[in-house]
Amino acid sequence: MAGCTSVHAPRPDTTHSQSSTVALCQVLNGQDMLSVTLMFGLTRPNAPNVTQAEWDAFLHNTVTPRFPSGLSVLEASGQWQDRETGRIIQEPSRIVQVITPFTPGLANSLNTIQNTYAKRFQQQSVGLVIKPVCASF
Repeated sequence: MAGCTSVHAPRPDTTHSQSSTVALCQVLNGQDMLSVTLMFGLTRPNAPNVTQAEWDAFLHNTVTPRFPSGLSVLEASGQWQDRETGRIIQEPSRIVQVITPFTPGLANSLNTIQNTYAKRFQQQSVGLVIKPVCASF
């Protein structure tokens, strides 16, 4: 694209914002943790949708043992683009939210959850978002 230029807006001073957040976190007895969001589609390409019993078994046997301190499960309506056909697919979904400290085994736990679900329920992928947060329980 000839003639295109890149214009960058000035970055706001985040130092004050970050120090305020750290101070607030300390006042609330919070800890640096990670917010982990996993996104699971419930449709399968060549089989009926994942049933509630199948979901419950997966959650109980695969997710909960890796995060026994707690997690939240939200029902959702998801949308994604099929990598092979380019079609936009809408489907019932589940979102699992976990607040956890960083541990050496965290990546392995998340990979196991993603790979187990994808293989068992014929999924192209399982969405994963990780953000640093301050948490207090």
